[in-house]
Amino acid sequence: MKEIVLKGLDEKIYCDECENGLGIYVWVNPKINTVKGSLTYIVGSEDVEFKVGTTNFTVPFGTAHYLEHMMCKDENGSYMLKKFQELGCYSNASTYAYKTVYEFVGSENIKEAINLLLDVTQEKEFSLDAFEKERGPILEEARRNLDNASRDIMIELNKSLFHSYPNRTPGVGTLEDIQNISLEDLKLLYRCFYHPKNSFITVTGNVNPREVIRWVKDNQNQKEFPKYQKPVLKKYREPKKVVEKYKEIATTIEVPQVYLVIKTPLKPLEEYDINTILNGVQVVLSSNFGTTSLLKEELTSKNLVTTLGAMAWFEKDYLLLQVVSKTKYPEEVIPILKEKLCHLEILEEDIERKKKGEIANLVLGYEDPESVNDFISYSIAKFGHIWDDEKESFENLTIPKVKSILGKVSTKELTILVAKPKTHQKQEDTMN
Repeated sequence: MKEIVLKGLDEKIYCDECENGLGIYVWVNPKINTVKGSLTYIVGSEDVEFKVGTTNFTVPFGTAHYLEHMMCKDENGSYMLKKFQELGCYSNASTYAYKTVYEFVGSENIKEAINLLLDVTQEKEFSLDAFEKERGPILEEARRNLDNASRDIMIELNKSLFHSYPNRTPGVGTLEDIQNISLEDLKLLYRCFYHPKNSFITVTGNVNPREVIRWVKDNQNQKEFPKYQKPVLKKYREPKKVVEKYKEIATTIEVPQVYLVIKTPLKPLEEYDINTILNGVQVVLSSNFGTTSLLKEELTSKNLVTTLGAMAWFEKDYLLLQVVSKTKYPEEVIPILKEKLCHLEILEEDIERKKKGEIANLVLGYEDPESVNDFISYSIAKFGHIWDDEKESFENLTIPKVKSILGKVSTKELTILVAKPKTHQKQEDTMN
């Protein structure tokens, strides 16, 4: 058993590995009763093209999500949620762009819940009858998403930003995609990616790390797995230019929303790690567009916006800087937000205040086992390791470093999306 010390936080994560390659991560807080366990497979909704050896494979979008549904059912077609409930635990599963997670939360029968979590997804058998029966509920879920404004906006935004990245397609797939998914597609994805060497279990809360590691190893020692096939995911070549500079869509919202997003290459920033880049850009965005920013105060006092916020994230080879606002006056607000986004102010007093706020949130996060569990799952699945210097990353954000980072951010490629409420026909038109 090894220890990963989280610098400056007085926290540590215990880790080990089973002989079959399954990673084990445990964080302990004896002051709380709740325990969260999660099993993460490093395959997600966007992983539809990959190579095994010299053979290329393609599965329809939505296959990973369909597989998640099937994993949560036993051979009789009953949902595994019921079995976790019998142990006094809540359970759930989620498919993300880059990972699939199965999890439980409880305060009793933790050993049994860990064993159930592992057994649910390992050595799985699929029947054609159960597979076909599940297609209906998945299609219904996809239809509901057609009226999901947040997902609708994000997909349309991605279509405006990216030419080739798979995030242009909904994670659950289109209705046509779901109809085209075969049982063989599911078996292929399961066979290639659902292997101990491509997964890890995380347990956080009031537990004994040595016990947890022993429980997991005992479970795995009773199982045999085929040789890991080491699938290689497709590498996407994405042009620097955005697809569309401006787009309007109609969706199920009541107040118009405007999104301004800068798309800038990460390559010029390669001297900095991703954490430093994101933290540096985020504190500047918060300073310029956050709830306590002068711009927010000015625009709300004039009744031009009801909300204003900003965030930074990265998508493969690109860094994205986004500003979003709810406003009844998009034409008036957009030029103001665009000018500010392309000419961000870096004021030392504001940056220091935002840094302190982020550090405080980071420290508070370690009072919640679910938050810590999510952090571990995200870090390993996304980056291949746990960020052990998050606090130091914020503390070391000097004004010269922030200016250096922002100085390498190109503002040339910017897309604007305006989401407006859907208009409804008047009642008399409907009656005709």
